[in-house]
Order: sequence, then structure tokens, then C-alpha cells
Amino acid sequence: MDVAVVGKDSKYLETILLGEGFHISSDKPDIVFSYGGDGAILVSERLYPGIPKVTIRDSDMGYKCVFDKDDIKTVIGRIKNDDYKISESIKLEAVCGDYKGVALNEVQVHNKRPTRAVRFNVYVDGDMVYDNVVGDGIVVSTSFGSSAYYKSVGGKPFDDGIGIALNNPVDRKPSLVVPDSSVIEIEMLREVGQVFCDNHCEGMMILAPGKRISIRKHDGVAKFVL
Repeated sequence: MDVAVVGKDSKYLETILLGEGFHISSDKPDIVFSYGGDGAILVSERLYPGIPKVTIRDSDMGYKCVFDKDDIKTVIGRIKNDDYKISESIKLEAVCGDYKGVALNEVQVHNKRPTRAVRFNVYVDGDMVYDNVVGDGIVVSTSFGSSAYYKSVGGKPFDDGIGIALNNPVDRKPSLVVPDSSVIEIEMLREVGQVFCDNHCEGMMILAPGKRISIRKHDGVAKFVL
């Protein structure tokens, strides 16, 4: 079986996998081992979208990781015996003109200049749900990411749908969870926003006043070995 390893200490895990008869391949792996924490999961999904991930934490952090470091030999044995299950999580896509970003955790629009608040409207399926918001931005989250940055800006973790939470608004408003079939649009009214998908700075785009970005469920899903 061809496998890839993503993480800060990938050589350690690669050595174990090679000893168990796996072939290390960064081309078209059958399974990807994400070794580290939650950040490694995001990177592994960005590099290998849709390929099943074995998520292993190497410390006390990594809340979304399924397995601990001590579970490595056990999960390797289950994979070799084809004795495992796969769970799936939706992803989001953000589109504006030629830009298209994909997120496992969240899409966020954040003020480009920290001394200047952005002003924007938010629509769900064409209906305005937040009018003339002034603040640092907005976070649109999957259920997988709802315990991450979305939670830190006031959203509550959820199991199904797409979450919308305002980031430090002047007028506090509750977060929303909408069906995952929804289309969310953010219309920038004043100042310049930056769009991030899973904090991927290299894939950032600028959202200028007068522009809209559309966020919806992505066609692909993330897959995790249980």
C-alpha cells in the first residue's frame, strides 16, 4: 500500500511504516498519515484532498486527531487487515471572480488593516441576515471546524450545517447555523478585507469594497480513518 506522511516529524513515522511493509509515496498515496496536531490535518487535506487521513497527535494538543502516538502500531495493524471505518466531513468553497478557495475548517474574511474595521452585509440564499456589520470580519465554518476559530469568535460547536459568526462586531449579534445546502454571500461595503481558507496565507485574496464572495459546500469531502 502506498502512503504519505504529513507533519513536523514525518521521518519518525515513515520509518515505522517502512518497517511494516508500506511504501512511502507523495504521488498518489492510498492513505495519508497526518502526524502532529490539528494544523497537520489542514495541511494534509490541502495537499491530498479526499484521500483518507489517519490523524495522529504527537502531544496533548490536536483535539481533532483521532489517534494518539501510542496508537500507531494498533492503527497500522488495522489498516493492514482492512479493519477500519471511514468518516466524512464536508468542506467549503469560497468563490470571487477567478479566485476559488477550499476549506476544511473555515473561510474567514478579516480586516486587512488592524486599525480599520470593515463594513459588510451577509446574505444566505439571497436573504440578508446581517446588515451593515462593522467589525473585524466574519467566520464561516463547517461542523468539523466549529470547535476551532469559529468558537473563539463566539460561535457554538455544532454537528450539521454551516456556521456563521461575526468577528468582534460593534453591535453584538448571535451566530447562525444554516443548512449545508445554503449559499452564503459576503458583500464588502467599506475598507479592505482579506479572505483566508483554513489560515492558508499563500492562498489569500483581497476583498475590496463593492465586491462579493460566495461560500457554499464544496463538491468534495474530507475522509478520516476511524
